[in-house]
Amino acid sequence: MERGRPQTNPLSFLEPAPSLEVAYPLEGNTKSQGSHLTLAGQPVGYGLQKPIFLAWTVICVGVIITCLLVSDPAHLDLFYIYYQPIIPILFMFWLWGVAVRIFERNHIRYDVCFSVKDQRYLLFSRQVFQVAGIVTTLVLTNTALFSYHCAVNQLRWAALHPPFMYTSVIAFFLLPVNFIFKEERMFFTSTFGKVVSPFREVSWADFLLADVLTSLSKPLSDAERGMCHLLAGSVMEPHSSDRMCGSASWFIPFGLSLPFAWRLLQCLRVYMDTGNRAQLFNALKYSTAFPVIILSSMNNHVVDEDRWDYFYKPLWLAAAFINSGYSYYWDVERDWDISFFSIAQDVDQGRDILFFSHCSGHSGERIWWRLPKPLLRSELLYPRMLYIYLMVSNLLLRVSWTYKLSPHLRDNHLTVLCFTLLEAFRRFQWLFVRIEVELRSCSQPTPNWGNWCQPRLTAQGLGVECRL
Repeated sequence: MERGRPQTNPLSFLEPAPSLEVAYPLEGNTKSQGSHLTLAGQPVGYGLQKPIFLAWTVICVGVIITCLLVSDPAHLDLFYIYYQPIIPILFMFWLWGVAVRIFERNHIRYDVCFSVKDQRYLLFSRQVFQVAGIVTTLVLTNTALFSYHCAVNQLRWAALHPPFMYTSVIAFFLLPVNFIFKEERMFFTSTFGKVVSPFREVSWADFLLADVLTSLSKPLSDAERGMCHLLAGSVMEPHSSDRMCGSASWFIPFGLSLPFAWRLLQCLRVYMDTGNRAQLFNALKYSTAFPVIILSSMNNHVVDEDRWDYFYKPLWLAAAFINSGYSYYWDVERDWDISFFSIAQDVDQGRDILFFSHCSGHSGERIWWRLPKPLLRSELLYPRMLYIYLMVSNLLLRVSWTYKLSPHLRDNHLTVLCFTLLEAFRRFQWLFVRIEVELRSCSQPTPNWGNWCQPRLTAQGLGVECRL
């Protein structure tokens, strides 16, 4: 897929932050040429006003907590089955809006990472918040009504709410109705369709969404489980469909594996298109998630506890360690292009490495545990300490990420919810440096982990043309 981008320093993709009435024109282009972020004809004030939204959120959350405290434990289980999966997904939606707001405030041209034809569908942060607010209001209202009807034991009414919520959220993104950013919603839907059928050329939007879905694999699997219960049995009696949708069903680990399978196939497709062997190692990284999921699901099928404790559990822990370690290495060394591990290897082999300190302006600054300092480029998009924090926090969150890959740990609902929210936050942090690396790669006519770029003379001047 072709992407025309201006050739310039990635740290100079900076322009005065536009107002919501002004588009983001690409350098060398004008608004009339169409390469910009547009409002797609939608009114900026369509979303709920902030005070009303906050007040309604507080009311709904208060009703939910109050009703759940007095509800029957069986109804609490129903709440977790149907409504817990949507929380991390909404959280990720809001985090994307926060990321876009940060890019806007710091004048970072993140839209340059996307293909020219995709850029027109990118929303401003305020618009992302509007869409997230509408979906959140729908979900909170539905959850509050479900909790209330469970608390007063009106189960006939309570049974209506979960199907309505799932149907409404799916219809919101799928129906091509001309309201609430129709073109942008259809772009998201078509991108998701390309992710789940990854045999076409992979654009940057496809790759980014697929990576986000791997972080949401646990809530997506739980949502799949909730919809399975809705379709296979009584809404208020989920145990009636446990055989098909319960923890012992192979349907659950299959759904958990799908985002990793989609991303793996994307890597293979990029390798076929570019011949970049690094994509094979990237595919191998995603394949390491499958043993973790399969071995974890064995807990529901192994009757002998000793066999689980002394055979399957050690294998599961080893697989989880390999998956987390490999994923962390790839995050730092490849996705973020921070040569931490290769530098450490060079030092261990006794090589004399000199680095130039951007702050002090002289070479030879290498102290503390024999690792050279700084480990990063002299020109950075963010404060230097942020990268150190990201490396440390990403390691800790990668280890906790193992928890969400394990179906046999789903019984502790609050703990699972916390870990899925942490994984969404880890992906949010990952995004900033990954976009910086992409901006750098698209300012240079050289390959960079699957990106192939070459100079191209256009009517607007010299630029580069990239393929992912």
